[in-house]
Amino acid sequence: LAATSDVPVVLLGETGTGKTLLAHAIHNSSGRAEQPFVAFNASAMSDTLIESQLFGHERGAFTGAQSTVKGKFELASEGTLFLDEIADMSPLAQVKILRVLEYGEFERVGSEHMLTCDVRIICATNCSLRDRVRQGKFREDLYHRLNGLTLLIPSLRDRSEELPALIAAELRASARNEGK
Repeated sequence: LAATSDVPVVLLGETGTGKTLLAHAIHNSSGRAEQPFVAFNASAMSDTLIESQLFGHERGAFTGAQSTVKGKFELASEGTLFLDEIADMSPLAQVKILRVLEYGEFERVGSEHMLTCDVRIICATNCSLRDRVRQGKFREDLYHRLNGLTLLIPSLRDRSEELPALIAAELRASARNEGK
């Protein structure tokens, strides 16, 4: 069901439940399967680094920016962007992602030109985004933009019979991606 639609997906489950593997499976079974799957871990990064990683930067935008670099949104164009540990993003980073989701456009750091993107968002978290909203730690408007479909992923200890199939699926996806 998640693969047949283009709605954003939130994967909720404990650490180590296979959220990244499921994100790959959703992408690989979707209409965007031939386009890029780009993963980004949003935890423990400064706002400046997150902005540069997600949106890219222009040459000279900051000390050490020797060349123009595409960000994750641009790299995932027409494909899927997987935002891991979304609940750990700072409020400023949340605002910047919300803008892209609302308008489909962004600026590289140090640029005055808007770029557009068509990206399907899959995100993962090990804590309830709804609870984070209630605690004032996650933007409600971003939560509603991301929460097209929430999939609760049971612990692997509760579904150990699935492990061989999950591993085989990931190996096939990796082999297919290496062939591109």
